[in-house]
Amino acid sequence: MARAKDLTGRRFGRLLAEYPTDRRDHRGSVYWHCRCDCGNELDVSESSLMHGRYQSCGCLRKELGRELPDQLTRIDGTCIEFLENRKHRRDNTSGFRGVFQRKDQKYRAMIGFKGKRYYLGIYDQYEDAVRARLEAEELIYGGFVDAYRRWKERADADPEWGEGHPLVFEVEKKNGRLTIRTD
Repeated sequence: MARAKDLTGRRFGRLLAEYPTDRRDHRGSVYWHCRCDCGNELDVSESSLMHGRYQSCGCLRKELGRELPDQLTRIDGTCIEFLENRKHRRDNTSGFRGVFQRKDQKYRAMIGFKGKRYYLGIYDQYEDAVRARLEAEELIYGGFVDAYRRWKERADADPEWGEGHPLVFEVEKKNGRLTIRTD
């Protein structure tokens, strides 16, 4: 087993290592008693400190969590930044967001917006389901972002108009087709 390092007085983010404890983690790494800049005290393993897994007692995450909503643009509960920067989810098994393989080996395509799910259809081919999903994304997500940008540009130029004319973007399904209504 490697000799424990002397971390006394070393700073790791907001944590100051004060002294080693008698405790060890499952790999034999020494736990250090640390004091956070906010005043909290906690014991953290040497390996967690050295590898940067701990930067604070948890106060940093709370602060960043409080600041995040101020940095995001939400309209009717929809975050513009999330629509613009969608990423592939790790737990997606079909390979494409909103496309699911059914037990009968057909593919179901869906899309969600403003807390509602819109059924796009069942397709024999994966590519057809992906195409339907991409078309719906362009119509709904792309349309919403474009409508927001146009509204924001006008609202910035004339704040009175912006206050009196909130952005309206509604999605409806009529006769099996998605339609958009903006005011």
